[in-house]
Amino acid sequence: MVDFRYHLVSLISVFIALALGVVLGAGPLQTPIASGLTNQVEQLRELQTKKTEEVEASREEITKRNDWIHDITEQLLPGTLENHSVALITFDETRGEDIDAIRQYLELAGATVNQRVTVDPKWYSMDLMQFRRSLSGPIADNLTNQQTTETAPEAILAHGLLEVITTDSESSSFLREMFTDSDNALVSFDTDPAVSDTIVIIGGPTATDLTDDEEVEPAPEPTEGTDEVDTQMITQLAAVMALAPHSAVVVGDASAENGLVSLIRSDAVEVTTVDSAGTAMANSATVLALPTAEAKSRAFGYASSAQEHLPTLP
Repeated sequence: MVDFRYHLVSLISVFIALALGVVLGAGPLQTPIASGLTNQVEQLRELQTKKTEEVEASREEITKRNDWIHDITEQLLPGTLENHSVALITFDETRGEDIDAIRQYLELAGATVNQRVTVDPKWYSMDLMQFRRSLSGPIADNLTNQQTTETAPEAILAHGLLEVITTDSESSSFLREMFTDSDNALVSFDTDPAVSDTIVIIGGPTATDLTDDEEVEPAPEPTEGTDEVDTQMITQLAAVMALAPHSAVVVGDASAENGLVSLIRSDAVEVTTVDSAGTAMANSATVLALPTAEAKSRAFGYASSAQEHLPTLP
């Protein structure tokens, strides 16, 4: 057994070590330690100052670049969309500043933004898949472009919304009522019925779980309260909007793998896309792409999935 003397010696050793540490720290080692700590603090301050200056320089460079792009677009855009009426399609996730910027550039090009359509999460929520399927029947019956119940529900709903946005008829009015039913409204409009010939889709949800039929066979029954996104509902929406009289462009963020722009590009959906939303480059590219837009797969921007940086300049 370890006796009392062992514990006593151990305690004495500890106190001696502490005493030596205090003496050395307050005496011979005080200056080197303090000097070393001071030097480290000074180095960190210099590094922080340098990084702050670099960040400020980058911000100034971005501001100058955006100003330059804006000055160029003020010379290029005017008149490129003269006499065109544009509908903006947005989502709950779409940033207000992106909407305002796109609207400003469209109006600079001579276009009139005469309606904004906000797509409710019910449009693509897996929770309401059965509801949308049941709604597709009455929607198909009232379409003037003769879509049938054999067409996928996603396409039928998209064609119905396209008709509401681009036509003024008794049929489109009835379709609008079905889409905006207060119990399960799939979309909302900021104005009275209007007719647009051009469509710009801004932003879009990010799919937390892929639910394409090709990915999941058969499609699982959704449970209450899931955040799953029916990606077919949003990619079909983009594809059908490209059939508008003056076509459509989708602008968004391609950095998210399951974001709207990324999904459209990976599925080769036949619609023009622009990435880097929120930048002057994306705003100008969106407007520049519209005069030549058609139902073809084109990708502009600076993401790895882009085909070209800019559309053909007028």
